[in-house]
Amino acid sequence: LKNPFAGILFCEKCGAIMKRYLPHPKESPIAWYRCQTRGCNCKMVKCEVVENSIRDAMEDWLENYMLQIESDHQPKADPITTALEAVQGQLAQLQSQQENICEYLEKGVYTIDMFTKRNASLTKEIKQLQSAEADLLRQQGEGKQKKQATAQIIPTTQHILDNYDSLTITEKNRLWKLVLRKVTAYRTPDGKLSVHIYPKLPKAI
Repeated sequence: LKNPFAGILFCEKCGAIMKRYLPHPKESPIAWYRCQTRGCNCKMVKCEVVENSIRDAMEDWLENYMLQIESDHQPKADPITTALEAVQGQLAQLQSQQENICEYLEKGVYTIDMFTKRNASLTKEIKQLQSAEADLLRQQGEGKQKKQATAQIIPTTQHILDNYDSLTITEKNRLWKLVLRKVTAYRTPDGKLSVHIYPKLPKAI
């Protein structure tokens, strides 16, 4: 493997994958990235330039992301946990009421008709709360997955940046694929380069 971004570097203009290209292997060791789409006006760009641009972009992203995480971790009430506790409390009360009406029926306090109507009403409310509870539990699980992804991506990205020059091409490619969904690059006909990184993070809840 000679390309650290194999499989994750795409042309920003047309979306095609960009591959490493050595136009004159006997005359010059300089490698280039080029779009694979015939007719696309994305110009070839030196691999070293793209690689340095991606490293710089990841360093800036990591710094800003860590500041965001630090801000998000300030002590505050979790609205999902608060809502879940409230729903579960209401659910427990309704289930207790449903048990009570069974006793009322057995003791003759409720007629069968009264019991049937009250039980149907409680069952409907319980199902609605159970649905709300399931949705909140799903959101809570997604939040935990996001924290786990955060716990992985920060040290992995830091490891790549700190040890980049000592990593092999294969190691770079494997590690970049852990933290990046993709990278797009485009060099205009007049030579201006734009590079965009897409870190591998879950969607916000």
